[in-house]
Amino acid sequence: MQEPPIPGDQHKKENTLSTKYEFLLWTCVLIPVSIIIGVIAIVIVIRYQSSFSSIDIKYDIDIPCNSLKFAKYASYSTGKGVYSISTGYLDSDLLLDIVVTNYDASNIGIYYGSGNGKFQNQKSITATSDVSYVAVRDMNNDNKSDIILAYAALNKIAILINNGNQKFSSPITYPVGIYPYWLDISDFNKNNLLDVVVVNSPDNSATILYDYYNLSFNSLKTYTVGNDVTAVFVADFNNDSYPDFVTTDNSDNTISVVINSKNGTFKNRKTYYTGIEPWGLASADLNNDNFIDIVNTNYGSYTLSVLFNDGYGNFNRRDTYYIGGNPISVALADLNNDTFIDIITTNYVDKYVYILLNKQNGKFQTYQRFSTDKNVYAITTGDFNQDGKIDIALITYQNTLNILLNLC
Repeated sequence: MQEPPIPGDQHKKENTLSTKYEFLLWTCVLIPVSIIIGVIAIVIVIRYQSSFSSIDIKYDIDIPCNSLKFAKYASYSTGKGVYSISTGYLDSDLLLDIVVTNYDASNIGIYYGSGNGKFQNQKSITATSDVSYVAVRDMNNDNKSDIILAYAALNKIAILINNGNQKFSSPITYPVGIYPYWLDISDFNKNNLLDVVVVNSPDNSATILYDYYNLSFNSLKTYTVGNDVTAVFVADFNNDSYPDFVTTDNSDNTISVVINSKNGTFKNRKTYYTGIEPWGLASADLNNDNFIDIVNTNYGSYTLSVLFNDGYGNFNRRDTYYIGGNPISVALADLNNDTFIDIITTNYVDKYVYILLNKQNGKFQTYQRFSTDKNVYAITTGDFNQDGKIDIALITYQNTLNILLNLC
């Protein structure tokens, strides 16, 4: 017969069972909590590492640099008497190409990009006459960039249609005013056909050829601007979505801002004083207020004029920056990746390119300068080596094309 349990042993057994139940209960609670805490910790670590990695990538790509650096310039031979330079994609390789006008040689030179910021030697195309200006644009909407020229001595412009495979049509000419010196392209009447505005220097006028289609223009109209006009640039100055244009009036020491009447015609012209003998011209939003401002070179006073837009197409505020020498050409681009537009210009009398970095308010730092060949005449910009940085191309009266790759 089984003996009854001893009371003391029974109590010990009950305490042991109670401890086991408590242990099991706490285990059931603590294990899920530990798992949850561990998962949260892992997520935090992953997010922190991801955030840190993202910051590193952004730093490498987007950090502004205030001390610019350019590789030593590469020099290519041009023809004689280079006057103008432009860039565009002239073949199908997605590498930016360059076109220059060889005024004294009566031809143009095309430099096809070959990668890494390098260019092939120029391929020349004979022009009908002396060429004072060149622009690149797809005029006939076939997804190939064409070449537009100003024939100063013939009082005409010419268009060379891109036939593909680095082949162009013979120049097709169109009459304009006396001695066309500079041109720009836009759709002034917003009918999806391109127009060309040309400034006629001794004629003191701007001619607009309207509605390019099927190798011809629909109409032509001439507007009065200032005396001895040298340059023209198209932009929407009063934010009405219609393109306007501005000219440099060399003998008047003014610019003329000519506002679109919202139908492609122009009646409202306002003049603003610059320095002495304004020549080159460019436009961009310099202080990030969403209004297009104007920069021009002053050949006779060795300066740049910066004219600020009040939002209504008026330019009553002007800043002046001394460059020295005789600045002719000017270009605008964000060279140090701070989202503010900088100024690039040159002096015809020396062998440097001058860069004025934006202080992020439309004011500009004292210029930095970089070596080039001597007697720089015209300048432009583009990303020539596809690294996301804006490079510089210029032509000189030493009959050279210089390329400066941005290392900023």
